[in-house]
Amino acid sequence: MRRHFLTYLALSTMAIAQPILDLYGKNPTVFSAAKLSSLEVALFVLVIVLVPAVLATGLDRATRILGPKVNEATRLWIIAGFSFLLGIAVARWISVDGNIGAFSLGFAFAVILPIAYDKRKAIREWSRWLSVLAVAVTVSAVLQLQPILFQSDGPTSDAVIGNKDISVLQIVFDEFPLYSLLSDDGTINAERYPGFAALAQESTWYRNNVAESNFTHQAVPAILASAVPQQEGGPFLTQYPKNIFTLFAGKASVGGIEPVTSLCPKRVCVKSDEANALFELSRFKNFMRDAGYVYGQRVLPPVLRKYVPSIEGTWGGFGAVANKFKEQFDVGALSQVDAIGRGTQDFINDSKSRVQVVHALVPHAPWRITPDNRVAPLSPSISTSNPESEDGVRDTYQTFLYQVAAADNVIVDVMARLKKTGKWDSTMLVVTADHGISFVPTLPQRHTDFTEKETISDIYRIPTFIKYPQQTTGVVSDCAMSNLDLLPTIVETTGTKTSWEFGGKSVAQSCPTNRVRQVVSATGETSVMSGGFEEVLERVAYYSDVVSNKGPNRRVAAIGSSASVIGEPITSDVKNSEVSVWTVNQKKSFKNVTNQRGSRVPSLITGTVRLSTPVEVGTEGIVAINGVAAGVIGELSGARDVVPYTAILDYTLLTPGDHSVELFLRSPDGAVTKVGLPR
Repeated sequence: MRRHFLTYLALSTMAIAQPILDLYGKNPTVFSAAKLSSLEVALFVLVIVLVPAVLATGLDRATRILGPKVNEATRLWIIAGFSFLLGIAVARWISVDGNIGAFSLGFAFAVILPIAYDKRKAIREWSRWLSVLAVAVTVSAVLQLQPILFQSDGPTSDAVIGNKDISVLQIVFDEFPLYSLLSDDGTINAERYPGFAALAQESTWYRNNVAESNFTHQAVPAILASAVPQQEGGPFLTQYPKNIFTLFAGKASVGGIEPVTSLCPKRVCVKSDEANALFELSRFKNFMRDAGYVYGQRVLPPVLRKYVPSIEGTWGGFGAVANKFKEQFDVGALSQVDAIGRGTQDFINDSKSRVQVVHALVPHAPWRITPDNRVAPLSPSISTSNPESEDGVRDTYQTFLYQVAAADNVIVDVMARLKKTGKWDSTMLVVTADHGISFVPTLPQRHTDFTEKETISDIYRIPTFIKYPQQTTGVVSDCAMSNLDLLPTIVETTGTKTSWEFGGKSVAQSCPTNRVRQVVSATGETSVMSGGFEEVLERVAYYSDVVSNKGPNRRVAAIGSSASVIGEPITSDVKNSEVSVWTVNQKKSFKNVTNQRGSRVPSLITGTVRLSTPVEVGTEGIVAINGVAAGVIGELSGARDVVPYTAILDYTLLTPGDHSVELFLRSPDGAVTKVGLPR
C-alpha cells in the first residue's frame, strides 16, 4: 500500500495539486478575500496535495477483499483516471484548447501510462520516486503563501497624535469612475446623486485625483499604506506593514472593514467571531468547493468547462475572487452597502478619537441594486467583460448607473447619521474609490496597457472628497493629486508626528508642486497622468450619449430613439405582424411586487423575441408596465429570427402589487404596433 500510495501521490500531484496550487500561489488575494485563517490555508494546501492520493489508496485497499484480479484492475483504473486528468492538464498547459485535442491527449495518457506501469518495473519505480514532486509543490506553495501562513502584528508605531479631538472616517468605494457622477457642465449631478452633491457643498472635492492602480489588490493598499503597489505578492500586512491601521494602533481607536485586503492586524481590528475563528467549517467547505470550480476552469476541455461556474472577471485575471461577490447571493445584494452602515455605526458609537476605514464593494458588480434599494435579476449578457455590441454595453452601463444611485444613498445616510449624533464637525470624512471602470464595446472594463486614452481616464479618474474638521463650505480643487496622498493628508490634519515615510504628500494645506503622477497597471505597465479635469469632461460627454445623464434616476431606462416615450402611456390599435412570440424569463416576478428594502423587483428583464420577418434597422421594442412605456429593447434593430434581449425598466413603475407587462414595436418613423403579452 505504501508503494501504491507514492504512485498515486505522484500522479495526483501533477494532475491536480500542481495546477491548483500554482494558480493560488500566484494569486494570494483570493485567500484575503475569503478571509481564511492561517490554519485553514495550511489545511487547504494539505488537502489538495494529500487527499486525492489517500482516497485512491483507500479504494485500492478496499478492493483487496474482492481478490487480486479485481484489486489489480482497480489499481490500473485509478492510474488511468489520474493519467487522463494529467493529459488534459498538459493539453491546457501547451494551449491545446479544442475538445478533440484535449480529449485525445487525455485518453492517450490514460492508456499509455497504466500499460507502462503494468508492464515495466522501471516505470513503477519511477512513479514512486516522482512522489517527491508533492514535497516540492508543497514547499513552493508555502513559500508563496508566507504572508498568509505566518501573519504578524505589524511594526510598532512611533506616532504621536497632536489633535485627539479629530476622528477619521475613510470610505473607499470600489469600481467607481468620476464621470458617472457628473452633469455635462462638470458639476455633480444633484438630481440623480443628491448625496454626493450635498457632500461636495460641505467638503473639498478633489476632482483631479487619480487612482494608483486599476485592480483592487494593489489600489486599496496604495490608499491605506500610501505606498506604490508592488507587482508581486498580495494585499497583506507583511507586504504593507506601515499603513493607516498600524500607524494609529495604540494611539487611537482603530477599526477596519476589508473585504479584499488584509492590512489590519487582528489584534487591532476586532472582527466577527467567524472571521476570528481558526477554523470555520462552512467557510472552509465553500472555499474547497470554489477550488473545484477553479480547477475545472483551468483544466477541463471547453465542452466540459461550460458546465463549471465561471471564475472570470476579477482582480489580476484570477476569477476565484469572484466568489467574494457571489456571496451577495447568499447574504443579500445589499451586504456591501450595509458594510458602510456598520462601519459608520462603529465610528459613531466610539466616544474616543477613532480612525475607521471601510472598503465596500460598491458600486462594483454584480449590478443588481436599484436606486430605491431593491434587488434586480441578473442577465447572462451582462458580465464583467464588455460585449461587442453597443446595445450590450448600454445594458451593462444602465445597471451600473442604478447601483451608483445606491452608493449615493449610502452617502446620504452617512452624512445624516454623523450630523444627528453631533459627530459631523469633528470628523475628517474621506470618501474616494480604489479605481474606476470603463464601458466601451470590445475593450476591457478595467485592464489597460495605457494605449487607449479613453479607458485610462475611465479607470484612473475617481471621485474624491475630503470633509475637513469644522469645514462648512464646499471647495473645488484641481490639485494634481493621487490616492497616495490621502494617508499623508490624514496624518497632517490630525496633527500626527511620525518618522514613517510615505509615497504621497499631504494636500491639507496646499497642493504639492511639480507633481509627477505615475500610475501602475496590475500587469506591470506604468503611465504618467499629466492631464486634468478636462479629460473627465470628455468622458462625461461620451457617456451621456450612451445613457442620458439628464433627469432623475428613473430616466436611466430611457434610451435610444424611443427615450422620449419612456414614462408615458403607450397604446396601439394596430396588431404587429413581425413578432410571432416573445418571452419574459421574469414573468412571475411581476406578481406581488413589494417596495421593501432588499426585495426582488423585475427592473431588469431578459427573454427572446421570435420574428416572423426581419425588422427594419432602427426598430426598437418598447416594454410597457400597466400601459406605461417602461424600457427599450434595442437589440431588435435590423434583427431577424430569434433575438435574445435584455431590457432595463423604470423601477418606479414597479409599485407594490401585481403588474402586467406588454411589448410594442416602434419603427424608425415613430409608428407603434402592439405585440401584446409575453408567452
